[in-house]
Amino acid sequence: MATDKRTIAFLCHPYHRGGVTRWMADAAVAFSHRGYKVYFVTVAPSSPFISARSAETMVQLLQKTTHSVTLVTAPAGDEFELGTPQYRTYVYCSLLAKHVPAGTPVILSDDAAVWDTAAALRASYPFVGVLHSDEQQYYDLARKHYTAIGVFACVSQRVHSKTGHQCPQIPGDLIFTIPCGIELPAQRKEETGGNGSILKMVYVGRVINYQKRVGDLVKVVALLKTQNTACHLTVIGDGSDKAALQNATTSAGVAGSITFAGWQTKDQVQQHLYQADALLLTSDFEGTPISMMEALASGCGFAGTRVSGIEDYEHHMEASACFRIFDTGDIAAAARCLKELAAIPALKRTAAARRLAEAEFSMAICLDRYENAIAAIKPASYSPAKAVISSSDLIKSRLTALGRSLKYALKKK
Repeated sequence: MATDKRTIAFLCHPYHRGGVTRWMADAAVAFSHRGYKVYFVTVAPSSPFISARSAETMVQLLQKTTHSVTLVTAPAGDEFELGTPQYRTYVYCSLLAKHVPAGTPVILSDDAAVWDTAAALRASYPFVGVLHSDEQQYYDLARKHYTAIGVFACVSQRVHSKTGHQCPQIPGDLIFTIPCGIELPAQRKEETGGNGSILKMVYVGRVINYQKRVGDLVKVVALLKTQNTACHLTVIGDGSDKAALQNATTSAGVAGSITFAGWQTKDQVQQHLYQADALLLTSDFEGTPISMMEALASGCGFAGTRVSGIEDYEHHMEASACFRIFDTGDIAAAARCLKELAAIPALKRTAAARRLAEAEFSMAICLDRYENAIAAIKPASYSPAKAVISSSDLIKSRLTALGRSLKYALKKK
């Protein structure tokens, strides 16, 4: 069954988890502004999931924006969160089959049940598998499901290269490099930004040592202070290692130089980026960081580790005035990079950062690249979708959910 080429769908897990999901919501809205019929498929938790902490749902995220996206959803409770992967896949299949026309390209989020849905409905939709990070789980998903995916979008050159090496069975012409795009904010006003007397840094992201190495943030600030560089770091975000990081600032004697702002709204983050001289990322690995894109678009300089999605812009024509890279764990190099950025005249640094973002990270450029990738999907005849689950799998999921629910209830006592 054929469908209008100006139709597209997004299939996403229920909670906003950071850059991946933020981009999916923004891209869906941007496609609708291009005149596409856009479906955003996800479930709506009946009550907060145990695993959600304080995160907002994708439904809540989309409801904050004026748009013409068709939200396809259904209530989801313990059985969805605590049941079997087969049941979650069945729910996603049901939503697609009931509401999204066969033949509609479907962009997948980074969740195993979402990719399992692609395997189940490969005869009904062309799927776009997005590899969001240089992390083994993504290459494993690609290798497991490559026969169900019409085209792959890799967010960096390193992810593209490693996908080709780890999954040589995927034709090279079906693998594309497409960094996530952002809606560019208004340009920074000349009167905002650092005043030159103190190096203002900001970190935006999950406050965890796995992947993000947030412990290195304290080390960088401590070294800058021993080098008599007046500085201040604002840490935006939350995570399991936040308390330990706060304790480390006291032990290192830099508690007065680091502010923990916690989780901030998008507008609040934007104001912090306008005021900062540089965003600092100390990650072990990345995809292509949304925070880096947003910082540069805000006229903020950037210093980060030589990892996926950051290294791609080291030699960009605008990089010398706004962009620095250091090896992971090299605290001295990180401090040096930050001081180099601070020494660049603010107006020059701000203008170069904005130009780099406009050239590489605008949502318009991102969507252009996705349109080109989707056009490369091999033509096929798509049949109407059907969602199927056996009675035994359904019973197993319900029993699994009940058992896990009782286990969590006992833990609370």
